[in-house]
Amino acid sequence: MQRMQLEQQRIQLEQQYEEQRRQREFEERKWREDRAYKESTAMQIKTWGDALRNTITKMPSEGIDVVSWFVSIDKLFEQLNVPADLQAILIRPYLSDRAKLLMSKCDPTHSAKYENIKAFLLKELHLSPAIYLEKFNSLTQDKSETYSQFSTRLMSLFDYYAESRKIGQSYDKLIDLMVYDSQKLFEPSFVSLCVVTRA
Repeated sequence: MQRMQLEQQRIQLEQQYEEQRRQREFEERKWREDRAYKESTAMQIKTWGDALRNTITKMPSEGIDVVSWFVSIDKLFEQLNVPADLQAILIRPYLSDRAKLLMSKCDPTHSAKYENIKAFLLKELHLSPAIYLEKFNSLTQDKSETYSQFSTRLMSLFDYYAESRKIGQSYDKLIDLMVYDSQKLFEPSFVSLCVVTRA
């Protein structure tokens, strides 16, 4: 009798153990599936898209305003740590109609990265160094923006200007450019042309 009770207890314990083991396996499998789903590209795009929906504005149609728009997008991506491999996909719904048309002509492999999209669109919008400089010199602080935000916009415009003038990392070229721009304000246009052709 006692032996039979012990046997029944052993069987019950084995059944409980087996049930617990199956439950753990089920929970682990469910956890792995949930994790795989959350880490899937589609789910990440949805998650990041939802996060960005109320923070990104539609790309402006004015050429020079596009520069400021890209500056704000760069900052936003940096602040939120948006994965680089998702940035190009996430930005597409916010592109202007003209930008979408330009992107349709771009090589699909080239348009897979946000930085490539930005470079391509800025190039296609034909923003000249003169436009960057004029915007830099005429930029005013919005009432809603902080001094830090304003200075960031100024620095970004100047960076684009220096890049469009192919300054690179050369301090000497930067000094030459600054002096040239300053002279250009006070000298007749034919003198400015002579300075450009001699440089």
